[in-house]
Amino acid sequence: MALPTGLLPVFVFVVTAGVATLVTLGAYLSWRRGSRSFSAGLRRSLLGVSLLYLVGTAVVWAVAGGGSLWGVAAALVASGVAAFVVLWTAPLFLGQSLVRRLRGVDSETALRQVTYGWPVAMLVVFGLFVAPGGPTDGHLLHLDGATTCLAGFCGLSVLLLVAVALELVVAVVGPGLVGLVLTSQQSLSSR
Repeated sequence: MALPTGLLPVFVFVVTAGVATLVTLGAYLSWRRGSRSFSAGLRRSLLGVSLLYLVGTAVVWAVAGGGSLWGVAAALVASGVAAFVVLWTAPLFLGQSLVRRLRGVDSETALRQVTYGWPVAMLVVFGLFVAPGGPTDGHLLHLDGATTCLAGFCGLSVLLLVAVALELVVAVVGPGLVGLVLTSQQSLSSR
């Protein structure tokens, strides 16, 4: 099987900024059209975009000449669950808790502001991924330098590990920080 590694930056963009933007837009439109609450619109939008992501991943896997059906299913489930938890669900709910506690707003307002900040944070994550060489010349996985062993895997670049840790921090905490800024701007404009 030959995976299209040249498409890795496109895949990372879709998983980060692409999904965040589509979910945010879908949740906003659902909420503006009279959804019971923003969180209900967000759940509906997140489900729809997650299914679209899984179908897209299956198509890429099939075009790349993926292995057995069980291998494809396992890869789809593993990548989907990891992306759902690390990049999509955790940042929104941790950010909601942060904004609610620090700004003293209700849960719906906090979730809405964090969701609006989510695409910005995911765009920064994508920027960190392509920063070493841009979207065409190289990306995070091309970082070289001193190597180390981590959990039995040796030869991992220390720069790569630091960059991945930074991306995880931005992905998980970034939407909450942007939500804090948006909430403070909203309170300043309402005065």
